Amino acid sequence: MSRARTSDDIWWARIFDRLDEFLHNYPKLPKNSVTESSLPLRIGSKVTIKNYNTFLHNYGSSGYKFRFQLNSDNTTGGVYIIDITSAVHGDIITRLQNFFEVPNNGVVDNPPIVVTGQVLHYVPGGNRVETAPSACVRPNVTFVPKPAASTVIPRPPGDTCGNPHARIMCEVAVGQSVGELGRKCLSWMREPYVRAVISIKILEPRLNMQEPTTGQTLPSRNASTTLGFWEH
Repeated sequence: MSRARTSDDIWWARIFDRLDEFLHNYPKLPKNSVTESSLPLRIGSKVTIKNYNTFLHNYGSSGYKFRFQLNSDNTTGGVYIIDITSAVHGDIITRLQNFFEVPNNGVVDNPPIVVTGQVLHYVPGGNRVETAPSACVRPNVTFVPKPAASTVIPRPPGDTCGNPHARIMCEVAVGQSVGELGRKCLSWMREPYVRAVISIKILEPRLNMQEPTTGQTLPSRNASTTLGFWEH
């Protein structure tokens, strides 16, 4: 049985974390709150791919969406915050996941279709830069083996945990521009194993809209959305 961490253990852990940050050029999260008007916000430059991936593992669930823009040297790049999550963002992702789980017919344990959230995959292109969609859909390993056990040559790609690569990618954007969102979706389509990409852009509420036939002012909604779809 492992012992509980003492105050000295915590103190030394913080010292080692700060030393690690000093020795490595990691992106730096802003100390103040980020607004949509400030996006995209650069938080790192000349960051190596390895350091970016490490940063993503530590802060990928921080409420921000990140983009790594590769430099011409193909080893370093700039890091940007490109989006901020919201309650509506989370609700839409949950709804998408519920839709994709319908074919499982209520099977919870070991379902044929695995629907997950922000699972890290490698950006198509071969540089080993990691990124995560808002949600993704992949086959169960019962039907499609993990890449390490596959007999297909060349060996098929997988996510960073070694599972089969997702076949459907979903991107839900709040502060991202439509152009930024479109580029991300087209990037996913460069991976042949991705069969379809769904994009949803959450727009600002439309105020004082009038019903076409009566002219009655309609109540404002929390948000409206626009939908995009790509497939091979």
